[in-house]
Amino acid sequence: MLDPITAAIVSGAAANLAATGISYGVTRFSDGVQSARGRLRRALNRATDEDQAAALDAYDTATAQLVSRMTGEQDIPLAEAELTNLLRLILTSYAERYPQARTEIQGLAASSPEAASITQNGYDRATVIGKVEGGLTINHG
Repeated sequence: MLDPITAAIVSGAAANLAATGISYGVTRFSDGVQSARGRLRRALNRATDEDQAAALDAYDTATAQLVSRMTGEQDIPLAEAELTNLLRLILTSYAERYPQARTEIQGLAASSPEAASITQNGYDRATVIGKVEGGLTINHG
């Protein structure tokens, strides 16, 4: 069982990774899920190869099912909740087996000043990596 502080860090990290997953919107949800997977894989660097493979396999299986059920914007809140829960389970298990990994998990919980989530007309979401100075115009043709 995790101590309350580590449990809070795990919850924050899971929510941040889930936000990455859904930030691409419905049309690119699978891309967002893969982006979150990459961040998760990097954070699991202290795990044995077997433990890391098992965690990523669980993630891949659950997210493949989640992606197949996405039909529209109305599915985003449920997808975020499911993804957050999945990631919380994976990160809790990891934190319990590798207590020294708290720093990496805490890194997932912290917001990055280099990434911003943008909502456009409530229909689509995007993640911008880098800093935007001045205006940003996105034209859909």
